[in-house]
Amino acid sequence: MDQREHERYLVEFPVTFAGDCEGAGIIYNLAMGGCKIVTDRPLLVGSMLALYLNIPNQTFAITVRMATVRWTMQYDFGVEFLGMEEIERERLARFLQGLAAAAA
Repeated sequence: MDQREHERYLVEFPVTFAGDCEGAGIIYNLAMGGCKIVTDRPLLVGSMLALYLNIPNQTFAITVRMATVRWTMQYDFGVEFLGMEEIERERLARFLQGLAAAAA
């Protein structure tokens, strides 16, 4: 049984990250509370990152100012969003609402 707090959506778009490790990758699933990223950079559980989500049809990336790596598996890692400005949270919520509406 899935115990996640937030609905996850299958997506595929670029992300860049900085902090304990810098790099770029592709987000393959996304929720209000976190996401899964595939990258060629080795990351450690507990690493702290800022993320820049390059969501399609958005002029500017959505910024997650603080996220932590919760799990890693070869080239995949999962992050939990710990800190976002309210306007960025609203932009992410609108994007996810659009995905939910499209799937309905």
